[in-house]
Amino acid sequence: MNGTEQKKSNKNVLYIILVVILIVVIVVEGGLILNKMQDKDVTDNSKPGSRTIMIYMVGADLESSNGIASFDLSTIDYKKTSAEDTKVVLIAGGSKQWNNDYVDVDETSIYELKKGGFEKVKKQNIQNMGEPKVLSNFLDYVYENYKTDKYNLMFWDHGSAILGSEHDELANDFLSLYEINKGLSGSPFNKNNKLETIIFRTCLNGNLEVASMLGDYADYLVASEEVTIGNTMDSPLEFINKIKQEDTSYDMALKFIDSYKGLIGNYKNLYFSYTGNTPSLYSTYSIIDLSNVDNLIDSVNDFFEDIDVSKNYNDIARVRNGLYQYGDTEKAYDMVDLYNLVDSLKSYSSAKADKVLNNFENTVLYNFATNNKSRGLSIYFPYQGSSAEKEAFLKIYQSFDDLEDYYSFIKRFNSIQTSTSYNFSFAQNDVKIDKNSSEPDFTLQLTDEQLEGFASAQYIVFKAEKDGYFTPIYRGKEVKLNGNTLTANIKDRQLKIVGEDKDGNHIEDQLHLSETENNDKYIEYQTAVILENFSDEDISKWLIDSAMMTLVYNKETQKIGISKLLLISDDEDLPNTVAVDINKYTHIVFGSSKYKILDKNGNYTTDWESNGIFEGIESEVEALDLRIDKLDDGADYYCVFQIYDTTNNSYFSKLVKM
Repeated sequence: MNGTEQKKSNKNVLYIILVVILIVVIVVEGGLILNKMQDKDVTDNSKPGSRTIMIYMVGADLESSNGIASFDLSTIDYKKTSAEDTKVVLIAGGSKQWNNDYVDVDETSIYELKKGGFEKVKKQNIQNMGEPKVLSNFLDYVYENYKTDKYNLMFWDHGSAILGSEHDELANDFLSLYEINKGLSGSPFNKNNKLETIIFRTCLNGNLEVASMLGDYADYLVASEEVTIGNTMDSPLEFINKIKQEDTSYDMALKFIDSYKGLIGNYKNLYFSYTGNTPSLYSTYSIIDLSNVDNLIDSVNDFFEDIDVSKNYNDIARVRNGLYQYGDTEKAYDMVDLYNLVDSLKSYSSAKADKVLNNFENTVLYNFATNNKSRGLSIYFPYQGSSAEKEAFLKIYQSFDDLEDYYSFIKRFNSIQTSTSYNFSFAQNDVKIDKNSSEPDFTLQLTDEQLEGFASAQYIVFKAEKDGYFTPIYRGKEVKLNGNTLTANIKDRQLKIVGEDKDGNHIEDQLHLSETENNDKYIEYQTAVILENFSDEDISKWLIDSAMMTLVYNKETQKIGISKLLLISDDEDLPNTVAVDINKYTHIVFGSSKYKILDKNGNYTTDWESNGIFEGIESEVEALDLRIDKLDDGADYYCVFQIYDTTNNSYFSKLVKM
C-alpha cells in the first residue's frame, strides 16, 4: 500500500468513528461562560514549616496517548522550588507508555525530585494502582522516609465523580471512593495526623460524596466539579515551584488553583483573537474545608428528608432537568451543583434550605468558576443516565452512610422516574411557522396533559437534499413556553464554513451544529471534527485525531470563532479532557450526516438517526473561515420540535416546512 492509499484507509476508519459520534451526540449541556471567583476571609491556623508533596500518578491514556503526565512532571523545577523546605515524591504507573527517561513502564516505582530531575528511590515491581494497598504502602513509605512538618497528597489521572479516580489502563481498574478511603485509613494519616491538603488533579471529584470520605484524613480538599483540562502547553503542577515555607495550608491550595487558572487563560487566548474575550473554557476548582463537611451533610439530610417526592415529582424533575450537569458529553455521571439544587428547591422548606446554603458557604472557602452555574461542590442526582448506570451509581451510594436521608430522596425519585410513563403523541397538535414574520417563529400547542409532563424542548432544522435525504443543520435549545405554547425563533440559524480544499478550490458549505448555550451576549455550539496533518514524509508522524469543537458566536461583534477543542477520549465512559491547538494540524474535517426521515408514504419517522450517511466537509486550517448566514439560499428547510418529558424520554412533533 502506498502512502496515499494508507492516508485514505486511515481517514476512512476515522470517518466511520465520527459517524457513530455524530449519531450518539444530540445535545451537549452547556452554560454561561464568564469569570467568577469567590474568596473569603479565611482563618488558617496552620504554622509555617517544611512540606512533602506526594503525587499518586496513574498515567493511563493521558500519558500513553498524549504524554501529559510526563509534561506535567517536567514543569516542576528543582531549582525554583524551596528544595530544603519542599520535598516532592512520586509514584508512577498504570500507563502503557511513558514519555520520559526515568519512569519504567514495567515497574510501579517511587521517585524523588532532585537536582537532576526525578530519580528512582525505591524500585517496585509492576502493581495495580487501582488497589488501595498500593496507595497505603506509598503513603507509609513516604512518611517513614521523609520527615517534614506537613504532608500533602495529589491524585493525578482521570476522575469519574462518585465512581472514584485513578484509572490504571494496564490493570483495567481504578480506585473507587471506598478504596480511596480504605487506602487512606491504612496509612499513617488520620484524625490526629492529618494531611494538609488532598488535591485531585482529576475530573469531576469536587463533590460532597468525595468530601464526606476525607474528613478524617486531611484539612482541605481541592477538587473540581467540572471536567478538568490537560495539555502539553501549560501545567498546573508549576505551582510547586512557587510554594514557600511561610505559606499556610490555604495559601498552598490557592497557588494550585491559580496555576490551573493560568493554564485555562493561556489556552483560551489561542482562540479568541476575533470573537471577543467574553467566553472561556468551562472550568472549576474550589477549596473545601473538610472540618465543616459534617455540618453541611446534616443540613442536606434534614432538607431533603421533608420533601414529598411522590407529591411533587414533576416539579422536582423540571428543576433537575434545568440544572447544568457536569461531565462534558457523558450523561451517566448525573452530577449537579449542590448550592443551585437546594436553592432551586427552596420553596419546599425555606428555613432548612437557608441552613444548607449557609453551611455551604462556610464549607466552600474559595471557588473559581468560568460559569455562573458552579458554586464549588456538586452532588449526584440520577436523571439522565441509563437505567443500568443509575442502578450502579445508587448501589455505590449505599456506602455513603452519612448521606442516608438524601439517598432515600434520590432513590425514591429514581423509582418514580423509572415506573412513570407518558405516551405523548403530537400527530393532532397544532404546529406551524409564521412565514410572514421578519423573525419567523416555530410554534407548537401542547395539550393540558402534555403540559403536565413537559420538562424541556429543543428544535431541529433540516435541509432537504435533492436525493431525498435530509441534513440536520441546527439543533437549538432556545425554546420558550408561554402558557401551552412552545415557541422557537429560527432566524439566521445557519453556520457556514468557508475555506479551501487540498487542491486550492473554494468551498462553502453548512455545518451540523448543536446549540449548547444561547444568552444575551453569545451563542455557543458544538460539532464533531477530524483533525489531520499528513505533511511529514515519515508516516509515523502523521496526525489523525477526532475531537469535539466548541464554537462561540459573539452577538455584539457578529463574529464566530473556536472556543475549545478537546480530543475525543478512546474510552467512551470517560469525558474528553485533552485540549489541543488547531495549529498543530493542516486540515480539518467537519462532521455532517444526512438521513432518510420520511417513509415511502412521505410520513415523518422518529427513528431517522439510525440510518445516517456521513459526509465530511474538509478545509485547510489556514484558509478556514466561519460565518452565520440566513436560510435564504433557495433550498427547502424543515423544522421539528423534540419534546422531553419529566422522565427524560423524548418525542418528536410533526415536521413542518419553513
